[in-house]
Amino acid sequence: MRFADLYTKVILTIIAVALAWNTLGRLRVPAVHAQSTSSQYFVEQITADQTDLAAAINNAAKGRQLITMIPFDQQGKYLAVYK
Repeated sequence: MRFADLYTKVILTIIAVALAWNTLGRLRVPAVHAQSTSSQYFVEQITADQTDLAAAINNAAKGRQLITMIPFDQQGKYLAVYK
């Protein structure tokens, strides 16, 4: 038997064992179910310069929680994501 044949058999055996272990290992794990979304998110475009950005955010919030601000399109325009 040549060394290449032995090497190929060893590699194929390792791959077969890994695949079997992966397949059989999944049988013992309980299924995971996705959770439904609990919150709706709202996106609004805000136009403001740096001096009155905080006031523009507060005016657009309408009592909602601000999640993030994303710079949008051009300077002075932002997308605000609220929860």
